Amino acid sequence: MKKWIIPGIGAAAVALIIAAVVLTSGGKRDTGTPAGITGAYLDAMKAGDYAKAYQYAGQEFDKGAYENSAELQKNLMKQTYAQMEYEIGAEEIQDNKATVEVTVCNADYMELLDQAIYETLKAGGDDAYTEQMYLETLKKAEKKEETVLVNYRLEEGKWVFDGSNSLLQAAMLGYLEMPE
Repeated sequence: MKKWIIPGIGAAAVALIIAAVVLTSGGKRDTGTPAGITGAYLDAMKAGDYAKAYQYAGQEFDKGAYENSAELQKNLMKQTYAQMEYEIGAEEIQDNKATVEVTVCNADYMELLDQAIYETLKAGGDDAYTEQMYLETLKKAEKKEETVLVNYRLEEGKWVFDGSNSLLQAAMLGYLEMPE
């Protein structure tokens, strides 16, 4: 039986191989788990790929409603989601239910939009002016951090969002105020 000259070199080699596999996988998440789905959903929302995000959540994306939304709203929400930060926490699975703890940090979309609209009305501006005011304020805005639980249910062997997960949606746009 051979002995390693340097103790622990086998473990170090295995760790390097695992790190290489993770780094070369393009950061893809395991969407077979609630935590992986949550991360993939948030990644897609941050990237502005709402159809893919809804797919991860096991929901149907209403493309028609999205396309009929005001361009200003779509642009501002996309910018807000793009600067969102998040951390996936603990995943708990019990039978056919699961929760994933997520900490989300973002500026308050509603507050910033109110400020931008106020400035637009004061200046007699248009949607382009509102967008400019919003983006300027967004750059300087303080981000709010909230931790929420994302709920899942197992449906036909796949994990899907259980309910609307409205607390996650509010946290993603920075306007969730959880009691302490």
